[in-house]
Amino acid sequence: MLATLHGGAREVAALAALAALATLSALATGATSHAKPRRTVTIAAVGHLVVATEDPSGRRYLESKDGLDLVNEVAPLVADADLSIANLAAPISTRGAPKLWADGTNAWAFRTPPRYAPALTRLGLDVVLAANNHILDFGPDAYGDTLALLDRLKIGHVGRIDEVFEVKKRGVRVAVVGFTQPYRDDFQSNRDLDAAAAVVAKAQAGADIVIALVHGGGEGRDAMHVPRGKEYVGHEYRGRMVDLAHRLVEAGADLVLGFGAHHPRAMELYRGRIIAYALGNFLTNGPFDIQSPNMLSMVLRVTLDARGELASAEVVPLRLRHPGIPYFDPKGWSLGFLRRLSKADFPESRLVIRDDGVLEVTPELRHADGR
Repeated sequence: MLATLHGGAREVAALAALAALATLSALATGATSHAKPRRTVTIAAVGHLVVATEDPSGRRYLESKDGLDLVNEVAPLVADADLSIANLAAPISTRGAPKLWADGTNAWAFRTPPRYAPALTRLGLDVVLAANNHILDFGPDAYGDTLALLDRLKIGHVGRIDEVFEVKKRGVRVAVVGFTQPYRDDFQSNRDLDAAAAVVAKAQAGADIVIALVHGGGEGRDAMHVPRGKEYVGHEYRGRMVDLAHRLVEAGADLVLGFGAHHPRAMELYRGRIIAYALGNFLTNGPFDIQSPNMLSMVLRVTLDARGELASAEVVPLRLRHPGIPYFDPKGWSLGFLRRLSKADFPESRLVIRDDGVLEVTPELRHADGR
């Protein structure tokens, strides 16, 4: 059942987008009335989520009553999926003190008051990555409050050691795991590739589909492309994203979703599995830079069958308006941006991003002898 929309043009835009998605999914899978249906699970994934912000520098982004008005237009694109995923990029609490720079001044630190929790429910979130560079901005008490709130809302959270979100959807067993920089001893590190692969392999043993959420990689306009090798933000080591993602797929991950950069990064098809290296910003109501390309956003919708194989996928293009509110983008600017980055960074990949947002897989090239 789709969430009820309000607001004329917003309702038309969101419902039109969903109707298009349903049609495109049927076309992409080649479904007909005579075909035997496969058991499938549809995943909707979005990037950084900050519903509201108390900025320690003094500015407050708390104009909304509960955050529902900030997600009204885009919520149906996320909430109607079997499994909805986001990167929770700020603690949700009233406690704690903001982190400081080495000179004692306030660092960039974000905290969302708990009264904005209804927005998480409206988005239909099932699980979030709750281990990243800003989730500890107001210390351990605020982080503990965040996890407790997610538990009360029945929203799963991953990113800590031995933390696996498991759920059965349409008779298909799904496991979600998360990785990030080791900001705490109990965070599952993205730096040890062997350990990360072991986490996925263990999850895969009891699941039909494994989804890996990864926070890491570069940020900023100089980090639009995904390099082979190590990535940094300033002096902070942010992992080897390509090597890690490939190892996770080799270990059994059926979908790898990246977070870190505040703009979308390239997508790749590796061994038949989609890797999205960064989903960018989704809702960043705070002191964030949303100039191009950071205002380019999206909902990535991927349908996998019970063997973890790709049935269909599409990118729904969004754009952020000040101060970081998402809206459906009929011009599809994110699609062209993603296509250019993906072709440049992974020219060998067979994943094609069409103008309508559908992701197609081109046939494998074969030698003259049929190999």
